[in-house]
Amino acid sequence: SSGINAEYGDFSKTFPIQSTIMMMKIVLLAALVALTAGYCEKNKADRSFEVIFRPPEVVEVELGDTISIVCAAHGHGTMDPLVYWIKGIGASHSEKGKRLGPTSIGKSTFYIDAAESEDIDTYQCVIEDCCGNKETIDVEIIVPEATCQDVYGLGHVVYGATWTFRNWTDAVADCASKGMELALPTSDEENEQLRLDLERSFNTHPNANKFKHENWCWLGATDVAEEGLWRKTSDDSELEYFNWDRRQPDNKPGTAGNPVSQNVAGIHRGSGKWDDSYSYYKRPYACLCPRQDA
Repeated sequence: SSGINAEYGDFSKTFPIQSTIMMMKIVLLAALVALTAGYCEKNKADRSFEVIFRPPEVVEVELGDTISIVCAAHGHGTMDPLVYWIKGIGASHSEKGKRLGPTSIGKSTFYIDAAESEDIDTYQCVIEDCCGNKETIDVEIIVPEATCQDVYGLGHVVYGATWTFRNWTDAVADCASKGMELALPTSDEENEQLRLDLERSFNTHPNANKFKHENWCWLGATDVAEEGLWRKTSDDSELEYFNWDRRQPDNKPGTAGNPVSQNVAGIHRGSGKWDDSYSYYKRPYACLCPRQDA
């Protein structure tokens, strides 16, 4: 029993010391919070920061290139703010992402010596000061699309995927600007070809990294002129082939903020099934590549 008493005797002697240290830390933390609050409230209108180096929204690189992006801000009436980066905020720039280190004061340079596929993603520079002021700046790093070329190990494709968020109208226009048309299968075989080309591109193209939570891609079909009468965007002819998912198309109505109903088509890159959707949604898409013997 003496051994046990000695053990607990040692603990009883150290416990008050540990408690005292903990209490001191709590008191100091409370004092720091109160001091910071008082500091920020005093002349609050004069305490702010100004972004002096704003990163570009889009940075295009080749794999193997060096990436160097500066984000910096200067404090007015206060110390310079903290600056750090977050990776993986998704194609819609709404995901939480992963915070990268280190955190800097006033200026942070996002640097990669030689870009690899995993580095092609969406990022966010975060600037915040001790008074609660905060600003975020989104940056998208991409590689050239090379939509219909065997650049990223895709091999020959019939449909070239473009892993960029665009609404339906802009997707149609982008394909047309390249001398192509927005993908629209006209048979089961073509539909499966499109699904396979999307799948291969999704698994291989660096720009697809940020679309892991986006399953739908645009198709070149619309019934905007007459509800239920689906036409090709390429020549305005009526569709003879469909691959609608269950209970589709359902033509959901618009909202008070946007009264346009669902009048354009999309394809699920996993199942190959179609749905009707709102044209103002933003999705990736594929263009019909020129024939190789053309």
